[in-house]
Amino acid sequence: MPIYANQPFFPEEDIAEINAGISEILRGGRLTQGPQVDRFETEFAAFCGSRHAVAVNSGTAALEILLRYHQLDGGEVIVPTNTFLASANAVIFAGGRPVLADIHPETLCLDPRDLRRRITPQTRGVILVHIAGLITPHLEEIRGLCRQHGLFLIEDAAHAHGASRNGRMAGNLCDGGAFSFYPTKPMTTGEGGMITTNDEAVANFARSLRCHGIAIGAENRGDNKNLLMRLGHNWRMSEIQALVGRVQLKRFPEALAARRRVGEWYQAFLQTIGGVSPFSIPDGTLHSFYKYPVLLSPPLTRENIGRELRAEHQVQTGSIYWPPCHLQPFYREAMYCPGDFPVAEDILSRTLALPIYPTLSREEVELVCQALQIALHQQVTI
Repeated sequence: MPIYANQPFFPEEDIAEINAGISEILRGGRLTQGPQVDRFETEFAAFCGSRHAVAVNSGTAALEILLRYHQLDGGEVIVPTNTFLASANAVIFAGGRPVLADIHPETLCLDPRDLRRRITPQTRGVILVHIAGLITPHLEEIRGLCRQHGLFLIEDAAHAHGASRNGRMAGNLCDGGAFSFYPTKPMTTGEGGMITTNDEAVANFARSLRCHGIAIGAENRGDNKNLLMRLGHNWRMSEIQALVGRVQLKRFPEALAARRRVGEWYQAFLQTIGGVSPFSIPDGTLHSFYKYPVLLSPPLTRENIGRELRAEHQVQTGSIYWPPCHLQPFYREAMYCPGDFPVAEDILSRTLALPIYPTLSREEVELVCQALQIALHQQVTI
């Protein structure tokens, strides 16, 4: 049987609870903008420690709404080149210009030294991506730089459900957080996203924008509840998605503990294998282990080892991310060239994401590591 790179976590009792809940929703006839979304928002805000949470239909929508709140008007937003394209694309959709930056080789996250170099009078803000579920130990330095220059700082927490830094949860560290509930994420609603914020104005703006721009809060006066105050989209989350999210959130402490246990198994097994190194977890940081990245020693590459594991051992792996944004055709043709971000190009070409999900067993982790050791040996001897 193949070992997959990731799998969603739905124990049988959770499937039964979701099925019963879907039946209740269908009989009630309230399929959207109902009590399940309200409850999910309340519960997720409590989980993150934020004052507000606003459910939307994707992590990308969550990012774009937060960015549009800041009225970019062509201004620049600095984004690490190591992220899914949605992070940079959301800046463009929100009316800004993404400025990519290099990564720190020990974290795969935004390098504050390169961030400092890329701040200009046109810079409006920064998106900090918690890659693989790691909150960078440079958070405080990056936050200080943003305050010094009057910049907003948004967390792209698409990987980081349950991650924390010095006791504060992802989504409650900066000026707003954007989560994704895509099927591969630590918790899922199939498709969906969530905005977290401590600012009521941001929360009201998000609730308006997700529903075409309707009047919200103090704007919502009179009998007509469909007054459009701004240009928005249909970015709503359905009642069924919210139900799935609530069940996932209730189960999440168990799922997160299982992911961290898998991470500990990998850490132990990989100590005996040459040519590969796991990334260390800084003091004060709790990792969500959305992915488990390892760094291959040169001249080994993610592509060659990943191909060998898949073809010869039925072990699926991934990247975080390859190619990075600046080497993707759209950005490469419009803005960037190979060599612009040398750290990302070197490190990410050698970063392999090993399988990780809550139901992965210790024996399967050992099999993955044995297969990795064989693949490494074969590549070295070729």
